[in-house]
Amino acid sequence: MISIPVSFLLAVFFLALGVMVFFWRALPRLSRQLFLLMFSLMALEAALVGARFALGYFDLLVVQRMLPVWIAPAVYLSFLSLTVPVDETRRRLVHNAFIALGFSLAMFIPIPFSGYIDSLIAGAFAVYTAALFRLWRRGPDQFSQAPTRLGEVLLKLLGFAVAMILATLTIDIFVAFLFAQEMDATAAVTISIVSLLFLIVVTGLLVEALRTQSGRQRGKEKVCNEESAIRADLVEKAQRVLTEKGLYKDPGLTLTRLARRVGVPDRDLSQAINQCSGVNVSQFVNQVRLREAAQLLANSKEPIASIQEKVGFLTRSNFYREFQKVYGEAPASFRKKLKVPDPNLRPPEHSGK
Repeated sequence: MISIPVSFLLAVFFLALGVMVFFWRALPRLSRQLFLLMFSLMALEAALVGARFALGYFDLLVVQRMLPVWIAPAVYLSFLSLTVPVDETRRRLVHNAFIALGFSLAMFIPIPFSGYIDSLIAGAFAVYTAALFRLWRRGPDQFSQAPTRLGEVLLKLLGFAVAMILATLTIDIFVAFLFAQEMDATAAVTISIVSLLFLIVVTGLLVEALRTQSGRQRGKEKVCNEESAIRADLVEKAQRVLTEKGLYKDPGLTLTRLARRVGVPDRDLSQAINQCSGVNVSQFVNQVRLREAAQLLANSKEPIASIQEKVGFLTRSNFYREFQKVYGEAPASFRKKLKVPDPNLRPPEHSGK
């Protein structure tokens, strides 16, 4: 039966994702722990669904039906932890644990309604879908606890999480309807097919999301007017801090660290950069890095790989892609046009006197 391989394969896939994220050192430790917890809960849920529909094992049915009301807040807290300080994350963690516990205990209330538990699960999913959507609308700069270069990637993953929870909510309602109509076999096949599709889609989208660490450059830079003079000063100060203090060299630079050096709250700096520069914080930092890279390419003989690392780009592909966007050509071509010798080529050695 298709339920056996798909459900347990999905469980293994979730566990693998959890381990991968846990060792993604660019993210804060607490965030990595929360993502591991989230994927572990999802893996357990998939395994129990497989045991129920493929093996006819119902002893843990209560746990299987309770897990969704814990998965939903785990997804929310995982992404939230990248937007607020650790102390705030811990406070929210306790608060949402009580909410999940409340939903779990409510399942044991003897309500004479066949769809009561499914309604509780749908309610929990609806609440956290709305919370995640509010996070998504705030854009990439909200991820102040993660390196600025990851803002676009994390926003894509958050949007994917919102879409998946909405899809899960819709499918759960449909499956609950099938069970109400005593169409258990059809419900089992539906779950298997959906699990397979989910496995395919999530793999494709994650590869696409992680393929690039920044979205397209936005259009022309916005010009600050007189009323935005304060924001313009903030942007200028941020630029000075990046260049004079050398913060742009740090590939792990976060919005919080930059805002702290400028002396303003995260949100104020983010809004100032968005309004006055027409780009997000990650793109703003990259602009500084690319300017410095162009200067080094023009005025030094350092290898391109060394320049890439010196200005704060972790990977060659990201550096080349961003440089091409801004200067319209690869770093090597840029340097060649300026007639700077290739530092990787040694001059021929002459023999004799």
